[in-house]
Amino acid sequence: MRALENQTILLISPQPWDHIRISKHHYALELARRGNSVFFLEPPKLAQRDAVEAERMPDAEGVTRVSYRPTFPFAVRFHARAVFDRLMRFQIRRILRVIGKPLDVVWSFEFNLFSDLRAFGAERVIFHPVDPLSQRAQVLVARSADAVISVSNEILSNFADIDAPRWLINHGLSRPFEAAARNPRTEASKSAGRSRVGYSGNLSRPALNRDVLKKMIADNPEAEFHFWGPVDAEDLAQQFIDHLRGAANVKLHGRVDEHRLAREIQEMDCHVLAYSLDERESDRSNSHKILEYLSTGKVIVSSRIAMYSEHDDLLRMPAGADDAILPAMLTDTLKRLPEFNSKELQPARRKLALDNTYERQIERIADKLDALPQQKPTR
Repeated sequence: MRALENQTILLISPQPWDHIRISKHHYALELARRGNSVFFLEPPKLAQRDAVEAERMPDAEGVTRVSYRPTFPFAVRFHARAVFDRLMRFQIRRILRVIGKPLDVVWSFEFNLFSDLRAFGAERVIFHPVDPLSQRAQVLVARSADAVISVSNEILSNFADIDAPRWLINHGLSRPFEAAARNPRTEASKSAGRSRVGYSGNLSRPALNRDVLKKMIADNPEAEFHFWGPVDAEDLAQQFIDHLRGAANVKLHGRVDEHRLAREIQEMDCHVLAYSLDERESDRSNSHKILEYLSTGKVIVSSRIAMYSEHDDLLRMPAGADDAILPAMLTDTLKRLPEFNSKELQPARRKLALDNTYERQIERIADKLDALPQQKPTR
């Protein structure tokens, strides 16, 4: 049987199904399109009535949401990890009883709750962390995996002493952005002749370099800045959002669905990304929004992102880690838009984005799984 086709797959996600769709959701949707029966395991829900619930998703054929109520205080994890792990095995058995059939694949994006992924009894186990790892226990999850996947070599370097193959697979491009990339607009529209600069993402994220973004806006008053993302936050993040709201050349669009976002960012002439280093949030090795930006074909002014270090022709990034140069780099870019958004560079950016659709990433992973030695089921 071809890997990742017509199989029963448990996908373990740190985010619930009703979260804004990110990589876990898109992998689940694409796996279901390949004829797989996908069980999407959510984080624990303290207020849930039943111990384990399973519900087929009406908006996603082939996907079943699985949620569970913890049977013990999860605070045990921070005080007695070995006890927590034993209790989680009991939790796993309850989950498997509700699923009601053997698993072919366990695919986990979660690195805090399940120390031994073999406990699910699947024939294949994939460990797929996409965020920086800050604790050794998170790394050791990989000892129970047949393969470790991540979006950067920096994250994969954590597993150098783990006896499992390590596969570099970039972030994925979801279908709305793929559709936009395949049917590009010939010209970005302008508002009163202004160049448009776009940013999409969580404005509350700790890694966001707000000072640099504020200077970009202040130094380029002739440009129109568009921000997509939630506009309710706390403390410093809310101060930043209020600052944006008061800037004459800024438009806040709030949180929008991915179909609208994919459509509206096509109108931009340039996109920006400014991230500081953050132990838990950002090692600046990769960012999923880069592919979304690339799908528009338009130039990107960004902090140095390691995954794209060989694509300096498609992104404008500082040579080093200091982002102080970004405001001046944006000013220079806006003055030279015809050069950076040329008829040669725009298709090249879209081509790179389209080479990383979720469908394409799953094909890459399936090829690698097929090449692994056959193993006996662990169940």
